[in-house]
Amino acid sequence: MDVIFTIVSRNYGAQAASLMESLRAVEPGVRRVVVTTDGPIAFKDPGVRTIDAATLVPDFAAMCAYYDALELNTAVKPHAFKALLAEEGVTSGVYLDPDIWVYRPLDMVREGLARAPLALTPHTTRPLLGQANPNDHVILTSGAYNLGFMAARAEPQIMALLDWWAEKLRFDCRVDFANGLFTDQKWMDLAPGFVSDLALLRSPSLNLAYWNLEGREVAKSQDGWSVDGEPLTFFHFSGFDPSRPELLSKHQDRVRVQPGSPLADLMRDYAGALLRNGHAEASTIPYGHRAFPSGRPITHEVRRRMLAAARAGDDFGGGLTPAAEAWSDVRPGEVIRDPVEPPEGAWLASSGELARWLIADQTAPAVTALLTARRDLRDRFGGDEAGLKAWLLGPESLEGRFSARLAPEGAFADPDLALRAARHVNGEMSEAKLRFAAYGLAHRADWPRNVAAALRSGFDSPVRELARGHPFPRLFLSLWESRGDLQRLFPLGGFSQRFAFLRWLIGGGLAEYGIDVGALPPSVDSHPMFELARLSVRREPGVQLRQPATGAVNTLLVVERWTPDAAGGDALVFDASASRFRTPEGAPAGAPAQVANLVFRTGPGLLPADAVALLSQGVTWRSASA
Repeated sequence: MDVIFTIVSRNYGAQAASLMESLRAVEPGVRRVVVTTDGPIAFKDPGVRTIDAATLVPDFAAMCAYYDALELNTAVKPHAFKALLAEEGVTSGVYLDPDIWVYRPLDMVREGLARAPLALTPHTTRPLLGQANPNDHVILTSGAYNLGFMAARAEPQIMALLDWWAEKLRFDCRVDFANGLFTDQKWMDLAPGFVSDLALLRSPSLNLAYWNLEGREVAKSQDGWSVDGEPLTFFHFSGFDPSRPELLSKHQDRVRVQPGSPLADLMRDYAGALLRNGHAEASTIPYGHRAFPSGRPITHEVRRRMLAAARAGDDFGGGLTPAAEAWSDVRPGEVIRDPVEPPEGAWLASSGELARWLIADQTAPAVTALLTARRDLRDRFGGDEAGLKAWLLGPESLEGRFSARLAPEGAFADPDLALRAARHVNGEMSEAKLRFAAYGLAHRADWPRNVAAALRSGFDSPVRELARGHPFPRLFLSLWESRGDLQRLFPLGGFSQRFAFLRWLIGGGLAEYGIDVGALPPSVDSHPMFELARLSVRREPGVQLRQPATGAVNTLLVVERWTPDAAGGDALVFDASASRFRTPEGAPAGAPAQVANLVFRTGPGLLPADAVALLSQGVTWRSASA
């Protein structure tokens, strides 16, 4: 075996350093390589060679745009294998996930490669009984082999396999269980048919992890770690958090770690290695491909649209560029601005006068303005007033084209509208989950108090028996009651269990339901224990919130769609078709809080809807003209 490599983003730098540390001790003669995908990583160990993934992968910039971190890191794998196996003198290579620690030389891997060109480990060698996670169904959807390990010889049939694999991963390295895909891993189910032979390494000593640990005995003696009496070669700490070394993995609830057991000692030792190698610092590094150059995060939906465009050969702006962000703001086929006769009203008045008139008029002229401008809304909701209002509360409010604050009080007070709005945004889901989604949507879409009151009243009240020393509104209890896995992980019977649940909520649990921490009542957000929990956990990327309007400009031009000819001197531009602000050069810009002169260039039938959109995004103006 000549080369052993891993692939990481910067936030996994401590895992990569720990893997390389373990290899240096037991495999001192092999080349050790770390392929980085979102920026350079400096290793103290001079024997570690780093390679920028961008130098290995064609169309890497586009992949950074349409794949998330997990998908991108796994899509790089066949390209890294090809490059390293092609280097002079290399006869074989091994890939290991960064969250692996190697305890002994990989002699069994060498033996496997001596009899076959490809070596893999199965996820399981015996059935996983019961419904705990993972189970046999989960393994079926994830793939027969765990691709945290793979070894291959440098020979033509392997190069052909890697070419095929790389082409599949160009667009189909997705987490997409509905279509039978799980990153790079599911494709390897077909690999045994493409090579002359496969070394299926079934020993529990190799790639021991949460999915195959049940019923196995981990022990330690003077000779080192063992499993079922076999010397342990490498353990895969997938989903392990060194700040919670008592939990085997966040991905499972099948195996419980008994305090004081050899397994607990094994995990404590690995946690120490991660912390020694800088986990506290590395884990806080944000993913390098998480946002456009403007700083706006890329949503999963936008990544999937970019992927579809790339597969179709369409130009979406190539990678994470201002052009790609402008492309993402236009939703083909969703918004059809085809106005009919515009409604009469104070549309060219100052923003304050216009806002007061909109709220005072019981016919809700802000709703009429959008219906007048948009043929897609007329076609879909022409005879469904409640459906239209729910759509305006949901997608249109999130996109900044409407705000219920511009309608007379009571126009959106029907509590059923909140759930319908959440369904428009989130799709079909259970009513319990829909209520959680609506709670988060109320904050993200800035619903007025009278619209959100009925929804919040049932969730914001404290649960007295659980609120002793902790902020515990009924929202938290309802989330806990809706999921059996949370009930198993966080029994809530004691102070530490409730605190652990708070950490889960802050670390990403709330975000799973589209709830930002800022949506919680002040009595929760300002509670000392909630603040302590917030400080003790690294928050996962949360829900996207529109930035408030700030600053002042002299002139704002409202155009149908930004083009190089749309700008007028130094004036800021409002791209009405995308409901986004742009500089005269077309780069994304924030919404201005104050405008001296507002100039509409979108035509009389669209002007009312554009004025409503500007008010919805917090823009004010002294004068307006068309």
